[in-house]
Amino acid sequence: MTITEQTASTFLVQRRQMRWFIGLVWHHRLHITLPAGGHQEPGETIGETAVREVREEAGVRCRLLPLPLPTRFPHRTIGTPWWIAEVPAGPDNHTDTLHVHCDHVFVAEPDGDYSGDAESEVQWFNADELAHADGISEDSRIQGLEILAILQQHADIAPTGLPVAGVPPQTGQE
Repeated sequence: MTITEQTASTFLVQRRQMRWFIGLVWHHRLHITLPAGGHQEPGETIGETAVREVREEAGVRCRLLPLPLPTRFPHRTIGTPWWIAEVPAGPDNHTDTLHVHCDHVFVAEPDGDYSGDAESEVQWFNADELAHADGISEDSRIQGLEILAILQQHADIAPTGLPVAGVPPQTGQE
């Protein structure tokens, strides 16, 4: 029987000078650059996991963003995973054997100032830099480029900071 663990990964995004950027962090155990993320803790929703991991690893509060919909879509959207992927995982600090991470991939914008207690410094990449930078996990590069393409396609839809269902506003504010 395969062991499956719930995880969340969060790509930070921001728009500067009409260009979108992806924020990634250095993973100290894996020695690679990827989105902030980690295992779901007991009693936590997966959205809360995403917000917590960004706060711990990047040192900033964040606001989860919904997948962009057509401009004239008449209903409020909520921040949900953009993708859910089954990712093979080797032994780690949660499980000492091969297992699978059911990874919920979120996109979020920073919401506030960066603290001095982050595990890593956020590195920002535009699409060209992300496509060619060394040391980025290939699956993160693929996802990041797709996220940037989607956001650029919907450039007239700026992140709104709408409250996210299941994640009270104070969750990202602590």
